[in-house]
Amino acid sequence: MKNLNHLIVAFDGTKDSKEALELGISMSKKLESHLSVIYIQKEKPLHHLDQTSIMSPAHTVGEMRNYPVVPVAQDEASSQVQEDKSQEEIELETEAKRILQHHHMKANVAISYGEPSDAIVSYAQENNGDLIIVGNRNISGLKKLIFGSVSEKVSQLSTIPVLIAK
Repeated sequence: MKNLNHLIVAFDGTKDSKEALELGISMSKKLESHLSVIYIQKEKPLHHLDQTSIMSPAHTVGEMRNYPVVPVAQDEASSQVQEDKSQEEIELETEAKRILQHHHMKANVAISYGEPSDAIVSYAQENNGDLIIVGNRNISGLKKLIFGSVSEKVSQLSTIPVLIAK
């Protein structure tokens, strides 16, 4: 049997992903393995782009039209946080870390960008994951037929074992 030295948990803040994280924590403790928690954002937020390249020098602000907008200076620390992460990313990272801390567990918490199933599998491969743990949303019917589920796609794409937590 293959050693499970590095577990990868996909986390998006939903009840199902929290259950997957709880399971990953429990397994990681029993197996004495390294744990990584990954959140996938489909696209990088606009603040990751250079704003000057996408804004014209004259645009609308409130009722004022076609007047240049002067940037407002922010303190360096808050500016750096905003440049690096969106509010959603900060909230999800905080929630994952809260759950980990509650269980006295240390883990790498990372954010990646792209199609969730592809990005989860890529992250696991790039970081030498031995097992991917994902939640199951129990979607059914037409929605599942059209979009499929992330857990199903991950299990099809992955070359390492995938555990779907229910």
